[in-house]
Amino acid sequence: MRIGKSETNKSKGSRAASLFKAVAPPVALAMLVAACGSASSSSSSSNSNTSTSKALSPYVLHAMVSATGSAASVGAAEEAALKGAQDYVNSTGGIDGHPLQIAIQDNQSNPVTAVSLASNLIASKVPIIMAGTIGSTIAGVDKLATSTGPVIWNLSPVNEGAPHSYVFADSASLPQLILASMEFAREQGWTRIAALTTSDTSGVTGWNSLQSALQQPTLSGIKVVAHETFDPADISVATELAVIKASHPQAVFEWSTGTPTTVFYQDYAQAGMTDIPVITGYGNAEPTILEKFANQLPTNLYFANERFELGYSALTGSAATITKAFYDEMKSHNTSAGADASLAWDPVMIVVAALRHLGVNATATQIRDYIETIQGFQGAAGVYNFSPTNHRGYSQDSVLMTQWIKQTNSLKAFKLNYPPALLQ
Repeated sequence: MRIGKSETNKSKGSRAASLFKAVAPPVALAMLVAACGSASSSSSSSNSNTSTSKALSPYVLHAMVSATGSAASVGAAEEAALKGAQDYVNSTGGIDGHPLQIAIQDNQSNPVTAVSLASNLIASKVPIIMAGTIGSTIAGVDKLATSTGPVIWNLSPVNEGAPHSYVFADSASLPQLILASMEFAREQGWTRIAALTTSDTSGVTGWNSLQSALQQPTLSGIKVVAHETFDPADISVATELAVIKASHPQAVFEWSTGTPTTVFYQDYAQAGMTDIPVITGYGNAEPTILEKFANQLPTNLYFANERFELGYSALTGSAATITKAFYDEMKSHNTSAGADASLAWDPVMIVVAALRHLGVNATATQIRDYIETIQGFQGAAGVYNFSPTNHRGYSQDSVLMTQWIKQTNSLKAFKLNYPPALLQ
């Protein structure tokens, strides 16, 4: 199914341009949280998302993204999604009548800065932190969670949320994405796969997930005919591609994100390999980047992606409602309704659902315990089923494949035998 341009809402501006705005220091933020709690005492904390009380103070949800630094392009999209989610929640009643206010701080794509910001928030006793943007900035923040909180929601597919902890993970996991990629390869009849992965944590995880996926009995016919690695800081992968080309693969599995992937695109074209299909991560499925490198892209470029790529017109019921809201809000924020923005949208919706049930005075423990009971939650990216041992909640069936169509500068999304329950 081809996504119409009315649904893709591609950003015409620079995705790297930060939407970041300065926020109050931690002490002031703590006062905002306290103000929210005192105001909420006069209102209901039940399942209602409306209130007859006047001028209720905002519920402040704290988030950190990489608005600047090496991950700024992803962080800008996440920030736009957080702002869009805030607007949508407030247009649908807020939280028991309290407007949602998402206070966003910039971790500068720096793990040390991320830990410092999170430590200040935890000292202010906030119950929830939305932590972005990439694995390295999130890992240290996760370690700050104690036996009583706060709830930390990772706005990245890389970082797992350990069972019974206060840490929750975002979207599809790397193993889920890569399993879907290899199932797609099998459906295409590709049995000879070459792999090119980065030497950092993300690349190693991708390679390990690929090996695990190929242990599945249904994928036993697929063989890796070559595997090469490269440093994310390398300015060329020509040598690695020469080895891969000599192995005569039917498709290439490339696992990196951002600048390393653009280096790959350039050298792939120069090596005369553009006729060999490529499967890569959905973090690279950003229209503005793909348009920029259009003349160097493989003829057939595929991404394991999530349900929102089907477009809301393909969905019904609550699935269509929330996915359309995602598209509309991203358009209003001049941002693509793409993979990077999706990392922040569903987590806000899940947290808000918990707060609308529990009330604005809910503790971290109450929020965690409630989220662990959520089943069949319809998000833009797919369906979520949480439990005390499953803090990702994302269904494997929600993963689909997308293909970049250079002629129309758009993504074609398709899924064979997509479960009907995931479309409603």
